[in-house]
Amino acid sequence: MKVIYFDVDTLRPDHLSCYGGSIKTPYIDALAADGVCFTQAYASNTPCMPSRAAVLTGCFGVRNGVETHGRAGCEIKLPPQNALARVLAWHGFHTATVSSFGRHPAPWFYNGFSHVMDPSYRCRAENFQRFAGQAVNDAAIEFLDGFRGEDLFLHLHYWDPHGPLTPPEAWIDRSYTPDTSLISDKMLADLAASPLYRGGRHMKIVTRSDLEELICLYDAEVRYTDFLIGQMCDALRCRGWYQDCAIVLSADHGEQYGEGQMILEHGTVHDSCIHIPLILKYPGNKNKSARCSAPVYGLDIAPTITRFWGIEPPGEWDGIPLQETLSGKAERRNYLVCEHGLYTCQRAVLCGKWKMVHTYSPGLWDFPEYALYDREADPAECEDVKKRHPRVLEELQRLEKKWLSEVLEDGPDLLEQLGRENGQSGMAVAEQVTRQLCEESSCKCEPNEGG
Repeated sequence: MKVIYFDVDTLRPDHLSCYGGSIKTPYIDALAADGVCFTQAYASNTPCMPSRAAVLTGCFGVRNGVETHGRAGCEIKLPPQNALARVLAWHGFHTATVSSFGRHPAPWFYNGFSHVMDPSYRCRAENFQRFAGQAVNDAAIEFLDGFRGEDLFLHLHYWDPHGPLTPPEAWIDRSYTPDTSLISDKMLADLAASPLYRGGRHMKIVTRSDLEELICLYDAEVRYTDFLIGQMCDALRCRGWYQDCAIVLSADHGEQYGEGQMILEHGTVHDSCIHIPLILKYPGNKNKSARCSAPVYGLDIAPTITRFWGIEPPGEWDGIPLQETLSGKAERRNYLVCEHGLYTCQRAVLCGKWKMVHTYSPGLWDFPEYALYDREADPAECEDVKKRHPRVLEELQRLEKKWLSEVLEDGPDLLEQLGRENGQSGMAVAEQVTRQLCEESSCKCEPNEGG
């Protein structure tokens, strides 16, 4: 059997038509029609390095040790033989990745892959994140043309929706106006006046038209990636593999376009960052056109893939096979806990419509230690309602402590430690850009020295 994992960087589900988005993504829609669309999927850890570390180890960041980027995220603190690709390879399966992600640098990313293809070198990209996704497909198709094995796990990683946004001109549709209704006039005015990193002055977003134009470029990248997904699915059909293979499509995180005081960045635990698409196609297209609203994590992908080969996942993994969630064999999660460690240091507890955000370090931004949001009434998470619902806040604080006790088993809370030390990655760049913007505008603002 063959399992294909489409790993799309920075892909928001609300920009896919199968998730109710306004732009058309016919190829991803077709994949969703052949499988199951999980509507409440969240990245347990963000951004890129923590998210992929969680997926490839099947464990939360507080356990695998990767809570941020940079040097602090270069080492997995778990037995290397428990990594997803290593488990599959040791069972005799071919494991292949087409990705430049190891150059993040994330040396643990390569663990267990018997075939590694980095398309960024082949197309002479000046930056490992900045090359067209067609190079991924070209390398993957060339590999498949020469593949003579039976069992294969193939990971395909597309950077295209990740900024800076440089979509092929043919995919830019300037005839429509992106929906920016979640960003109120007040939010937009505050963003436009902000001298902070990734604020309006930094990103040159002054008017709603400016924001719409930026999102138009993002949507072009999404449409282009949709085309690439369709191209690869056609390549599988041409080989007679599509019907009988399993396919997973997901993302490491989303992107902020005004939510959480940031533009074109993934720097908080707002839903725009942690809510991810997750589509699962079974061999034989079982469960076609199904939708599942059960709360699931991106790290559930690891045990889902091993389950297709009948491999029992390592006991240390935190994920639950999506097959068990769909069949009802697994107890439905009552809440999710998601963490973030770039620019800010935050942990969120999601329970029904409620979301508590525990901020260990706000970075340069003005996030309180605790905030509570009603995501149904306030999908952009603008209004902190903890004073109106103190008992809800207390209950979610209790759930956070319960989760930490169960996951850490008396071990250290790495996210709390990271926040206490104000050690999250990206702060030096954020402070430098902010100071420069303040100096240029002769304002008196100073970055928050204490975090």
